[in-house]
Amino acid sequence: MPPESLKTPVWSSFDADWYRARYASELGELAAADSGALEAHYRNEGAARGLSPNKYFDELWYRGAYPDIEEAIRQNGFVSGFDHYSQYGHEDRSPNGLFSEPWYLSRYPDLTRATLDRSGALNGYDHYLRTGDREFRSGSPFFDPQLFYNDSLLAPSPLPDNELHPASSIPETGAFATLLAAPQEADVRRTSWYFDAPWYLETYPAVRKALRDGLFQSALQHFLTNRTPGQFSALPWFSESFYLDLYPDIGEAVAAGNFRSGYEHFVRFGCLERRRPHPEIDLEAYFHSGSVREDIERGLVRDAFAHWISRRETQVQSLPSLDQGEYEHLAACRAEALIALLARRPLDFSFSGTPQLSVVVHVRNRFPQTLAALSALRCTFHKPTELVIVDAGSRDDTARIEQFIIGARVIRLESGATHADAMASALPYLTAQVALWLGQGVQMGHGAVQAALSHFDAVGGSGRKRVGLVTGRAVRPDGRLLEAGAILWRDASLERYLEGAPPETPEACFSREVSCGSTPCLMVDRALLGALNGFDRAYGSPAAAIVDLGLRAAALDAITLYEPEMFASVDIVASEDVTLEASDRATLRSRHAERFLTLPPPAPSLRTRARLGALSRKRILFVEDKVPCRGLGSGFVRSNDIVRAMSRLGHQVTVAPIYSATEPLSKILAEFPSDVEVLNGLELKDFDRLLTERSGVFDCVWVGRTHNLERLAPILLAHAAGLPMNGIVLDTEALDAPRTALRAQLAGEPQSSSVADAVSAELTHAWLCQAVVATSALDASAIRQAGYANVMELGHMQPVRPTPANWTERRDLLFVGAMHETGSPNHDSLVWFIQHVLPLVREASGADIRLTVAGYRGAGVDLSSLGAFPGVELLGAVDDVAPLYASHKIFVAPTRFAGGVPYKVHEAASYGLPVVASDLLCRQLGWRDGLEIVSGPVDDPSRFASRVASLYADEEFWSAVRTGALRALEDENSEKSYTVRLNAILQRVFAASTPQA
Repeated sequence: MPPESLKTPVWSSFDADWYRARYASELGELAAADSGALEAHYRNEGAARGLSPNKYFDELWYRGAYPDIEEAIRQNGFVSGFDHYSQYGHEDRSPNGLFSEPWYLSRYPDLTRATLDRSGALNGYDHYLRTGDREFRSGSPFFDPQLFYNDSLLAPSPLPDNELHPASSIPETGAFATLLAAPQEADVRRTSWYFDAPWYLETYPAVRKALRDGLFQSALQHFLTNRTPGQFSALPWFSESFYLDLYPDIGEAVAAGNFRSGYEHFVRFGCLERRRPHPEIDLEAYFHSGSVREDIERGLVRDAFAHWISRRETQVQSLPSLDQGEYEHLAACRAEALIALLARRPLDFSFSGTPQLSVVVHVRNRFPQTLAALSALRCTFHKPTELVIVDAGSRDDTARIEQFIIGARVIRLESGATHADAMASALPYLTAQVALWLGQGVQMGHGAVQAALSHFDAVGGSGRKRVGLVTGRAVRPDGRLLEAGAILWRDASLERYLEGAPPETPEACFSREVSCGSTPCLMVDRALLGALNGFDRAYGSPAAAIVDLGLRAAALDAITLYEPEMFASVDIVASEDVTLEASDRATLRSRHAERFLTLPPPAPSLRTRARLGALSRKRILFVEDKVPCRGLGSGFVRSNDIVRAMSRLGHQVTVAPIYSATEPLSKILAEFPSDVEVLNGLELKDFDRLLTERSGVFDCVWVGRTHNLERLAPILLAHAAGLPMNGIVLDTEALDAPRTALRAQLAGEPQSSSVADAVSAELTHAWLCQAVVATSALDASAIRQAGYANVMELGHMQPVRPTPANWTERRDLLFVGAMHETGSPNHDSLVWFIQHVLPLVREASGADIRLTVAGYRGAGVDLSSLGAFPGVELLGAVDDVAPLYASHKIFVAPTRFAGGVPYKVHEAASYGLPVVASDLLCRQLGWRDGLEIVSGPVDDPSRFASRVASLYADEEFWSAVRTGALRALEDENSEKSYTVRLNAILQRVFAASTPQA
């Protein structure tokens, strides 16, 4: 970017008003002078004396932070630290203790040199002052803008009640700008979890006096600028002496001037490495407790120390628990409040044409609960609804319910009318294809009705039976689960599955076939309901009648499905809803004797098996490093595809991660089919419990990645009696041994063993497995050479979806890949390409070609140095990569060491984006240079750049490679062919596996 397009940096100007106020005592009578005189004073006198020109630059801090500055001023003609910063220091040094240039650019990788140029910012600090501050970005670990803003809002306002709180202007002015305008606020507001101002002032009275004397503007400024940092602690939970004694290497680095203090090292690096800051704090143990790791990976806090401090200061007193009756009373009061509202504006259920849903509500008194249920129904489902209210002799305001509800059919019965009577009287009037049996006080959640209805529209596949009834996830008034489907035992007793558990319990969050539900919230196929003639009058309780309805439907090959998204709140929990009378149980066993013989006896250890209505579907335990969300990349997309394909094939899949998930539950559930059980909170230490609880449940154990088989082998053997030992699959995903050998070769490191020996060592426990799955022919060959004949290939599924943009409508290069850690294959290849190839491409093309980098980035991966290269755009993780594939001209995959098959190459090609890849990846893919892909040698940057430039400039060549890759994908990676290959693997395993149930 031409220099003239850069704006004058915000931090570069002299601020006379600030200078006058800050240095009034030093200026004396000159403080009353005009701006010109004050600026002259600064240039002639103040700069040399260590005064700062404006609030944005701290002269004393700069000289203290960079010991070479004093010498530079003496030897090189710089007037001041600010003079040095203005000429050179702004490129990589920081201007004050509350903004770190390296920290800022590392924390926000989107701030590349190209981004700064477009905004007209000279450096990261200039960008921060212009826009970053108002975007609530953080420029230093010692200033958290969101924390400062929140604390400011909680402070009492000095203004009248009818005026806005002064802190309400912070989003517009910026938290950092607000603090600079009133630096004393740092003494009364929380600016960071790494500094405790009240404790600091209490502990060091001399600092309080220095503030009164005007030597410092705040306790934080004193801490950051004092000349004896080792004598002052930022907070009570860091001990400088303890830290330096425990880690002598850090003491040496401090003595050498590499760090201002041990605490500086701790904040920058030590807390991330979970070093011990204090004798009473073990950050490593704390990191692995509770939700600490999850909170850090979700970005709620930076590290375990900040988490520990924040929880210590924000502990919430637990509220006294209420009994169920008190919660029900509160729900009743809430329902009462609806009466006045609906008296003025009645609920309208009138419609014309054919209704999409028929609803039957059986009521007796409890008028407010009836209104609550129908109000929730109308609010959550707006489509034409046929409402039939059957009143069993109510004596309250139900008698005038027509005044509150328009368009409902009301049927009046005697007070002794049962649920079966109510259904029988309503049945002739139901004209929709699906009916909902809805109880009083049962409030449907958002999207619940539509979620249940969708199952009646779905076409069965893979041998699945048609859905006849749908029951849902019911929640008690206290917010805990009432049931996630019900379990019917062999003795005809009924148990609410997961009663009392949190609603988000993983076992409650997937759909499955069940024997029955028990709550009065049941959706039924109308034709089936008619064929069964509604509820049977032989049963005294509604729960028994609902169970019987489901069993009679099953005899007609119509299943009862549990759908967690059919979410309902139940205001009143009646024990009779689940406790069946002896007479009802006897009737059930008599009428459904054959079915009860197939049910498990009432044993807690059998709950996991009993929760499933039928065992006809094969049950697969799918093990991976993490819950395979697609945004994680690095093989997790492939694992996600495998899980989806298993579900399409009709199998019941349980996903079990070695490391508990950090992604929000809502994101996880959206990544998988609704019938996949995702145990997102599971981790390695829980597998022993899991396999004990689910002994005999699984037909197949699919273990992803060789290192996970190594971890699990002892546990699997310990539970061999309850596992399908002929049904274990090792999915190698990508052999690590060849990749490690290539990495060592590139680094010039000696290899202690051959690749073949390393592969054999990696497959030490593969003898356990009925099948070993490889992602490529190369890996399959290596596994066979290690002595395994039971090898099958399963690469990537990649349906073609070429974007329409042609060669002339596209520009620039694209790199997409997850970088979980520094030095990983994707990270290594990106560094190599940007440093050695991209400059040559830009030079050869004579054009301003840019490289866009997208993909997941681990917390420890710093790309800021790459962002400083011209033409590099760092986007980070993106939700939708399609627009990137549609607008760029070439995808680059310069991987120098890797195993398996590169998913992103397949993905880019599927969108019609030609790929220039390393010769290694071309061999792994089996694609031909110049036909389906363009190959570039990673040992010759010039040649690699030449291949990129030639493809970029030649439309005919570009189109030919695009067409060839799309054709190859259609032949090898379509959804149909992929599913066929996976099914072949599974059928081989199932055939060898001993039936477990």
